[in-house]
Amino acid sequence: MTGKKVIKGSAVVMLLIIVGKILALIRDALIAAKFGATYITDIYNFALGIVYLLTTVSYGLTTTFIPLHWEHIQKGNKKERYNFVNNIINISSLFTVIITVLLILFSKQIIYVFAHEFTYNNLIFSQFVEIVRILLLSLIFVTLQSVVTGVLQAHKNFYEPAAMALMSNLVYIIYLVFLTSKYGMKGFAVATVIAFFIQFAVNVPKYRKLGYGYKFILNFKDKYVTQMFRMMIPVIISTSLIQLNVFVNRSFATNIYFGAVTVLDYANKVNTLAYEVFAIGIAMIVYPTLSELAVKNNILKYKKALVTAITSIMIIMVPAAVAIGILRYPLIDIIFKRGAFTLQAANLTSSALLFYCPAMVAYGLRDILNKAFYSIKDVKTPMINSFIGIVLNIIINFFIIKYMKVSGLALATSVSAIVTTLLMLWNLNKKLQGIELGRIFFGFFKIVLSSIIMGIAIYIINDICKNVISSIMVGSLTSIVVCFIFGSTIYFMCLYFFKVEGFRYLVDEFKMKILK
Repeated sequence: MTGKKVIKGSAVVMLLIIVGKILALIRDALIAAKFGATYITDIYNFALGIVYLLTTVSYGLTTTFIPLHWEHIQKGNKKERYNFVNNIINISSLFTVIITVLLILFSKQIIYVFAHEFTYNNLIFSQFVEIVRILLLSLIFVTLQSVVTGVLQAHKNFYEPAAMALMSNLVYIIYLVFLTSKYGMKGFAVATVIAFFIQFAVNVPKYRKLGYGYKFILNFKDKYVTQMFRMMIPVIISTSLIQLNVFVNRSFATNIYFGAVTVLDYANKVNTLAYEVFAIGIAMIVYPTLSELAVKNNILKYKKALVTAITSIMIIMVPAAVAIGILRYPLIDIIFKRGAFTLQAANLTSSALLFYCPAMVAYGLRDILNKAFYSIKDVKTPMINSFIGIVLNIIINFFIIKYMKVSGLALATSVSAIVTTLLMLWNLNKKLQGIELGRIFFGFFKIVLSSIIMGIAIYIINDICKNVISSIMVGSLTSIVVCFIFGSTIYFMCLYFFKVEGFRYLVDEFKMKILK
């Protein structure tokens, strides 16, 4: 897949992700309105964080599965390919069931170690244990979904994996609108398990259409299984460290005040909006392509696809980070400030969001760089960088939390993300014997300059809307709409004026997509 196909293939994927994120915003707004920023939302977010920490195993499964399965596809032996897939499903499911049972049995001890502040009140502690045990049931569906989506992506079918969030968020919204008052947070935990099942189920029809079915095979000695699980260990450690970073921040937040975990989580959700729509969409498309080009040893096309992905992400993520930082108050007001979510909670969330914004760009680039290393079967470098990131984050947290509270945790995350991303970029440049870093950084400088000019314009527009329109909600909505229209226009004009490499190419590709 060339740079042109990366952009074309990303368009529909991004559209599906955008719809999913819109529903996610509605979901989060409903959660905030129904439950507020209280101990009960802290319990849910912390418990879900435990599940996400464990889903790193599934991420490692998908990541290492794709290049190996692509080799099976190239060989053309369908029976061998199907047996490999079923063997992975059975082995991974067996391990998942064992881990889930153990975690359910020791859930009290886990909470006592990582969220000790919640153990002082017996009622809160018992609620925490119950919700954790319910959410842990999600892990089996996450494992199955990881293998099935890996198959689809290896065959370069991206639409169903991109639609997973859309479908699961519908489950959340239905529950929050119709059932919250009757079943509360415990029911929402059950709805979360159902949502994870839906994420798996939405991929099954395409999986079946590709000719795959189920067969009981359990062969631990298969050479591909051995190779895959050997590769998985550094990937799991790497992604576990990334999720552990979030988990550590939540642990620090539990010692600040009730609601701090929720404030941190909501700020991070808004911050990762653009990242999850564009960066993940591009990374999903480009990874099988990089794996294919690496197997074929086509270094020239490999570098071209990689640089196209990096440039595309910078063009999108840098202005998004600037805009979200400036418009943080109206964004939080529109999404969360209603019902049980108070003005104080909104202000604290907005403050944390400002310090999260630099991490948005780093996250986008980090994902592409991780995929680049994995595609050439270098799984150790991302692991080492992730370890550096979490150590750096913990050190900064210890020194800064006293002075900046939740905002300090967000700042520590941004600093560690930027440092590790720069290290990975340097390592990849060295590994590939040059990826034209000078051109990348010069383009980044032009993009930042364009974003600053755009930022000044939307700051003025936002200030005018705030002073002219008395209604907070109407003023916030008007500000965001007007800033988006004028800000985008000014930004694109700046990109054109500064002759940012890749910008005209992106415009032409999107124009062609729209015309079609």
